[in-house]
Amino acid sequence: MHRIAHISDLHFGAELPDVVAALAEELNRDPPHLIAISGDLTMRARRSEFRAARAFIDGLQAPVLVVPGNHDITPFKLVERFLDPYARWRRFIAPETEPIFQDGRIGVVGLNTARRAGFYLDWSRGRVGSGRLARCEARLAALPPGLTRIVVAHHPFLPPRAAPEARLVGGAAMALESFARQGVRLVLSGHLHVGDVAEPAAVVPDDAAKERLTVVLSATSTSHRLRGEPNAFNDIRIDANGRVDVVARIWTGQGWRQVAPRSTEASPAQILAPGV
Repeated sequence: MHRIAHISDLHFGAELPDVVAALAEELNRDPPHLIAISGDLTMRARRSEFRAARAFIDGLQAPVLVVPGNHDITPFKLVERFLDPYARWRRFIAPETEPIFQDGRIGVVGLNTARRAGFYLDWSRGRVGSGRLARCEARLAALPPGLTRIVVAHHPFLPPRAAPEARLVGGAAMALESFARQGVRLVLSGHLHVGDVAEPAAVVPDDAAKERLTVVLSATSTSHRLRGEPNAFNDIRIDANGRVDVVARIWTGQGWRQVAPRSTEASPAQILAPGV
């Protein structure tokens, strides 16, 4: 049984220290094969916040794959934001923003959906441009056959049932079609601070999809920026036949408690038209 711990929206700078310590202890008690962090390690991309995030990652005993979120680009230093938005990321976290991980069972491709700016006031909005999507698709295609393919990104590709009107990442429909063609089994993301598991309505014809696609969201794992749900992370298990089970583990104030498995047989979610 392969295990992935999916955590998200750590928001160092707005973190709950007790929860941070408890999460590290929980993940190290029985280390998974991979810890996937779907963005927003920091609150304001301050150096002190990145240092705290780096210390947290260094304390984990499992391999870590991490992509940035919109909060990981400085909102204060506009010259840096526009000319070198990931300078702090490269200094403190990783040299790349779209890492790849593979072992004998899984192939995981990071996709950076954060943007330095846009023709709108809300720069927290993410987008999957055609260039980045083509690069992601090429990396997926290059993975060895037989691996369970997974994409990790920050912004959501489907609206959760708890927030059906939530804004999706720009290019969501196009991206899901691409993922389905490449046989992606799981898409892991965050941003909304609510957990969910859903399958998109048929994004490609059944005979063109190699695997059933499941989209998984995580609540904020360690911050006080709760949106109606407790701190949580997803415990994902993949068996030898490729069957996927997603179990949420929520923070009770005393420890991490498993809740009922989040079904990957959920009713298909309606996806917006391509180009949204």
